[in-house]
Amino acid sequence: MLSLSIRAYSPIQLSHSHEHHQLVLPLAGRLNLLINQQQFQVGTAECLVILAGTEHGFSAAEQCRFLVVDLTHLPAHLLHLTQPVFQLSARMQPYLLVLEQLLLQQNQQLLPTAQQFFLQLLEAEQPAPAVDKRVRQALLYMQDHLAEELDLVKLASKASLSLSQFKQLFRQQLGRSPGQYLTTLRMQHSRTLLLFSNLTVQQIALECGYQSASAFSARFSQLFGQSPQQFRGQQYRGSAKA
Repeated sequence: MLSLSIRAYSPIQLSHSHEHHQLVLPLAGRLNLLINQQQFQVGTAECLVILAGTEHGFSAAEQCRFLVVDLTHLPAHLLHLTQPVFQLSARMQPYLLVLEQLLLQQNQQLLPTAQQFFLQLLEAEQPAPAVDKRVRQALLYMQDHLAEELDLVKLASKASLSLSQFKQLFRQQLGRSPGQYLTTLRMQHSRTLLLFSNLTVQQIALECGYQSASAFSARFSQLFGQSPQQFRGQQYRGSAKA
């Protein structure tokens, strides 16, 4: 069995188990999790592995979205992780956006091939530990304050590091600068709002930390190859065809 879907969760913690393995990969926002009396948080660029039969509690803000993979067989190297959360590789992260697009468009022609390629990438993943706790504090603060102006000094203070230490450790852990990572978070959040809200592009720009809708649209187009309006319209057309 292999099933991929995009899901949202309740802010009220629920709990269950299932007979299949499950991967949860955040597309926007983060998931709060309780396993064996341990609390975990799974954020952007991370993967949560839930083994079959594991009782787990979960909750997330309503606007958060997750790629959920249900599967009968899990690659052997993911069956014995010391922690259920690991950092995704730089190769896997952008592929999640491809899967998101195909799932939203309900593209039945390309989905089977895309799913098989996902399994190949999963087999090749070398699970890295979740990011350093200090950097993680800055990441969580970013995710909760995307609409605000965030400067590096403030983020470094959230990580309890000096500015130079913060920038060095951040790049070492995530392979990009804090500014680049923040832009990625904001753009992923904007995609979620374009798809699942009725907010105008101007309102979405503000929600994502841009005072200018034109500046927001320019950055969106640069990253995704189409304007926010074109992206939203494409999804509506795909839904209508389905």
